Amino acid sequence: MNRLQVWDVVDLLPDYKLVGTTWVFWTKQNHLNEIVEHKACLCAQGFTQTPGLDYGKTYAPTGRMNSLQTLIAFAVSRNLSFHQVDIKSAFLNAPLTETVYLSIPQGLNLDQRKSCLRLNKSIYGLKQAPLAWQDPAQIWLYIHVDDIAIFGAEVKFFKEELGKEFEIKDVGIADLMLGAKILHSNKFISLDQQHFTEALLELYGMEKCKPVVTPLPPQTHLTPASEEDLKKFKALNVNYRSAIGSINYLSTATRPDLSHAVSSLSQFLEKPGIQHWNAFLHVLKYLNGTQDMGLVYLCDPEKGVKAYSNADWGNCQEMRRSVTGFLVTFEGSLVIWKTRKQPTVFISTAEAEYKALCDLTSELSWFRQWCLECSLNISEKAIPVHEDNQSCINTVEGNSNLNQKRMKHIDIQLHFIKEFMRSLVIQLIYTPTNLMLADFLTKSVSRPILTRSLDSLGVLRLGVRGGVEKHNQDRAIKELR
Repeated sequence: MNRLQVWDVVDLLPDYKLVGTTWVFWTKQNHLNEIVEHKACLCAQGFTQTPGLDYGKTYAPTGRMNSLQTLIAFAVSRNLSFHQVDIKSAFLNAPLTETVYLSIPQGLNLDQRKSCLRLNKSIYGLKQAPLAWQDPAQIWLYIHVDDIAIFGAEVKFFKEELGKEFEIKDVGIADLMLGAKILHSNKFISLDQQHFTEALLELYGMEKCKPVVTPLPPQTHLTPASEEDLKKFKALNVNYRSAIGSINYLSTATRPDLSHAVSSLSQFLEKPGIQHWNAFLHVLKYLNGTQDMGLVYLCDPEKGVKAYSNADWGNCQEMRRSVTGFLVTFEGSLVIWKTRKQPTVFISTAEAEYKALCDLTSELSWFRQWCLECSLNISEKAIPVHEDNQSCINTVEGNSNLNQKRMKHIDIQLHFIKEFMRSLVIQLIYTPTNLMLADFLTKSVSRPILTRSLDSLGVLRLGVRGGVEKHNQDRAIKELR
């Protein structure tokens, strides 16, 4: 902080409003859950700041996990280097535009009654700190706060130039980012969170439990808890919200096979019962048998972008709402997947499929534009969207004899999809249900259906500490080709 001239010591005047400080101490662990560093950080108590007086805008963008996964797939198919750097004390490099006075931190040998600190640079904890750090960025990189992933044929020069401006930690070839372990080979890159899964199982005492073969039993439909269920759950004295948050982290980063289970369990965060807790434990049993599962990027530029859309009609037993599930592959590798309960009730399977297709189309609109902005050289041809409901396809393409008055309540969604079809952004392709790769995102399916979809999408068992099991790798390569 002294080297970067983060603050000046000034006299404390009566009209100064001081922002408090606190020290945060933690240990940094690697992908083997080994402690590699002890860290301490002085943080501002940003909750004491006043909007409009102490700070203005605060939002600063961070890279989406989907973006990182797409860039990894692109790097594999183009044989690009994938390196990582960490900006040391990133926020301390960002100048402040507002005047902020800080109370004297504990451990600094100054009289708190007579002196205070006037900040020249941002520090962790300030409301405006993330935005202040993001402003200088002028290059297309994957940036998540102070972690930067660099993709390119020649990354050495950029790292040298970045090092002239900031103090950086050059990690070299990326090995751990956003909590995901990264394994590089000549033909593929893989992402997994085995270290996090192991710690999670240990936390809940499930590291020695008997594994099961699916996240939830097939045809599982969770219902609101009864009074008796609520009492039994409260007696356990466990934090349900935190538990579901931990598996949600897995499902959004490297484990799409958990998406439907997490979506179902998340609907009962306010009033969880014993059946919901038992369902969570079932997910942990599944994780115990699949700790080494992750995403394998084994890409083929000829495959381009493909998408799959699906819906499970009336899945919710209480509200009879349907579930949307869709996924997107980039050059044969999975980069986007979503599971969500639909916001309204639809009166037919086709209508639920329209809603899912509308959600996917919106996502593809963003994804296509993002790929173009990043110069990822995607084809200008319409993106193939695989759909297993013929009635849905016929209605969207205008080949249906359905009474249009019956479709008025979803008219806007239909026109939204049709507009993107006319613009040659998407092309609907009928795919039988037994070949629908997004089926596992909308319901609890059997092991054969789950395994078929995951193998086809490159979601594989990676073996102990990252070595791809030959059986699964060979099967995956056949499917991906």
